[in-house]
Amino acid sequence: MNNFGYTRHGNFVCTYQIGETALSQESSGKGGSDLPATLSPINVSGFFVWPNGQDNLDPNICDEMIASNRLLPELIEKQCKILYGRGPMLYIDNVDEAGNVQRKYVSSPQISAWLDSWRERGLPDSFRTYINKAIRSYYYSEGIYSKWHLTKAVKAGLKGMLPVAGLEHISELRCRIATKNNLTGRTDIEDRDFDYVMVGNWQSGSQQEYKVYPRMDYLRPLGKHCCISYSKNPTHGNEIYASNVFFKGIKEWIRGCNATPEYINSYLENALSARLHIIIPNQWMIVHQEALKELCDQNAKRKDAGQELITVTVGKKKLEVGTVYSDNLLQKYLQLELQNLTEFLSGRGKNQGKVYATRGFINQNGQTEEWKIEEIPQKYKEFIESLISYDKRADMVLLSSKGIDSSISNVSSDGIISKSGSDAYYNYMIYLTQQQIPEEIVCADVNYAIKLNFPEEYARGVRIGFYRPTVQRQEEQAPSQRMSNQKEV
Repeated sequence: MNNFGYTRHGNFVCTYQIGETALSQESSGKGGSDLPATLSPINVSGFFVWPNGQDNLDPNICDEMIASNRLLPELIEKQCKILYGRGPMLYIDNVDEAGNVQRKYVSSPQISAWLDSWRERGLPDSFRTYINKAIRSYYYSEGIYSKWHLTKAVKAGLKGMLPVAGLEHISELRCRIATKNNLTGRTDIEDRDFDYVMVGNWQSGSQQEYKVYPRMDYLRPLGKHCCISYSKNPTHGNEIYASNVFFKGIKEWIRGCNATPEYINSYLENALSARLHIIIPNQWMIVHQEALKELCDQNAKRKDAGQELITVTVGKKKLEVGTVYSDNLLQKYLQLELQNLTEFLSGRGKNQGKVYATRGFINQNGQTEEWKIEEIPQKYKEFIESLISYDKRADMVLLSSKGIDSSISNVSSDGIISKSGSDAYYNYMIYLTQQQIPEEIVCADVNYAIKLNFPEEYARGVRIGFYRPTVQRQEEQAPSQRMSNQKEV
């Protein structure tokens, strides 16, 4: 028979033990190594694919953890909006006499007409949709896969045709780089060793569904009708795939932050109900064991005499005693007593006027043994407050990892928006000065396509970037233009 356990009535739970002896439990565990596993190429349909992470699912895991977080998706969305600004525009960088670089936005009817014609050229997305997807890929993985649609007429030798019809964004969740060369056993592998990109569902797809494309060859960019380029922010220590620079350092914070609501809900639903512990005296068990044995003997005689067998009623339930005693019968009787007790103790507003009685027993030492109901200390307040404190700290870590001040993100450690307009203004201006690298990577493939399609325009310095106008402080604007003096529409 078990000397300890629990009983439940609905969400109300009581634990119990038989006798006063404290039960001890020992736990043991063995630690594991935190060193990263050595990666090896995966053979897929004759191609050697370099895995993106130990399970080849690092981008997918990152995407899922970020999407499940209450804070990070909106922070990334703010970064996307700030980088996008007023949208993509053509520009030329000019250097004045003092050596200062000034960006001058220009127009180019040829380039603009090409950018506006992507859908008409058979591409799945417009140029602005492509660039929007590319921004998100950058902030989620810092790498962008672009599928190049090249014009067939160029290879046929027809003049006047643009070499590049347009670009198609491919999600980094679906792309892995590969090669036909056997890399098994090699310990020094570089990005240049891979000349293909394999596209498909790496979580549950089959090998027959994967599509293979050659990587962009910048020595012969027009040598293939269709290819895929991989523009990325170089990651320190990772030669092949780009990775989200902030993700690895705060992965455990994201996991803990995502689990906090689950902890609180689970605690409220389950832990609060198990607040009582029942101690059952040994003498009570001995007395009822002897009583059940006697009832079994009586039932055996009644069965031989053809009489109805005796049953025991506990609360509202009956127990079939039978004719042969076993410890299982005593266990069933105990469970009925405990269920009766938990039903008595549980129920909102249903216990007024109820009486539950037990009796004490004198053991062989002359000591009184009786049922005891002890309350388990829950410390509800301390537990919930510790989770909230952890959550606030996690918010600060996530904000600092993204490099967005709370005055810009509208999120602070206490959930209060900064009231200082000057803080928001200067932090925003500082953040704008840090957008050059993201802009160059996001626009790299489009600018290279401009170089192939419009070499003369590219030679005079025409590039595509994002127009982010400088925000003026209210005191620098005319009174009639200030937001406080604008009429409601």
